[in-house]
Amino acid sequence: GYIRLFKDGLLVPTPYLDITDRITPVGNEQGLLGLAFHPNFASNGKFYVSYTADEDGPVTLGTRIISEFTADPSADTAVDNERVLISSPHIRDNHNGGSVEFGPDGYLYISMGDGGGSNDSEDGGQNPNTLNGKILRIDVDSGSPYAIPPSNPWADGSMGVPEMFAWGLRNPWRMSFDNQGNLFIGDVGQGAWEEVNVIPAGQGGLNFGWPVFEGPDCFTLDDDGDAGCNNPSAYQAPLVAYDRRGTGQCTVVGGYMYAGTCMPDYAGVYFYGDYCSGEVFTLEYEGGTATAQTDRTQDLDPTGSLFQGMASFGKDGFGELYLTQRMSGDVYRIEIE
Repeated sequence: GYIRLFKDGLLVPTPYLDITDRITPVGNEQGLLGLAFHPNFASNGKFYVSYTADEDGPVTLGTRIISEFTADPSADTAVDNERVLISSPHIRDNHNGGSVEFGPDGYLYISMGDGGGSNDSEDGGQNPNTLNGKILRIDVDSGSPYAIPPSNPWADGSMGVPEMFAWGLRNPWRMSFDNQGNLFIGDVGQGAWEEVNVIPAGQGGLNFGWPVFEGPDCFTLDDDGDAGCNNPSAYQAPLVAYDRRGTGQCTVVGGYMYAGTCMPDYAGVYFYGDYCSGEVFTLEYEGGTATAQTDRTQDLDPTGSLFQGMASFGKDGFGELYLTQRMSGDVYRIEIE
């Protein structure tokens, strides 16, 4: 429930924001999950967080909250003046999604997991009438508490939730935009395949197939699932899918496209990894496909164990990349010579 600030290379003793009093940290996937500063933060002081909270009593295991805070942009600490935008009940403790990112269009994008459990038990992936299993897009600068962008695929609500921008996802744990406006999504699989998906700039409405598909394979649940597998053109295939069975891998961690200056040879290269194995991979995105897919683990960690339990990647204002390790709490800056 803390947001911490490093300033001039030192950790500021007082947390920038402390909302531990409302966080539900059940299991391995709950807590404070995402942070995004408004593109105009320097003038309006607004930032947004995603977290799980037990606000509805014992019925839920962690209602997913998207909230807005307003701070003094020059201050080292923020005031707790929370304005809740979205409150989505969640009866299980996993598959929360949790990423919040501003797109180049100025809208806030939010990743939501399928509702938790196995086999899409909460019917989120292919259900148009729930926020679960979706990438949402909202306008935080209009409406009350927000407005629906008119170009959202279901903006009028007649076909499903108007916040939806893409669907058919299981647990989109981390997502990010490149400088061309393409949205990269790490979507955690169930027992076989891990995926990196991409929404090309401006192409809303894509259905990534869960639970009809897991990675490239048909994921058979029932007769409807079988029928869907016979029509693969209705679903967007993953940009990358890797088979984790017997590999020590377990959970894809979506990353960022490198845009810094310390590693000029990696400009425009996308970094991502796996939670259990601690491996770090790169790819290049050209013509709608992934090229130059490479395992960079040995370049960063010759021991092969330093990043096991990685929780997230991050990017600073200079475009340099970071990696956080959940078990140790360490933060690493990525640098390949």
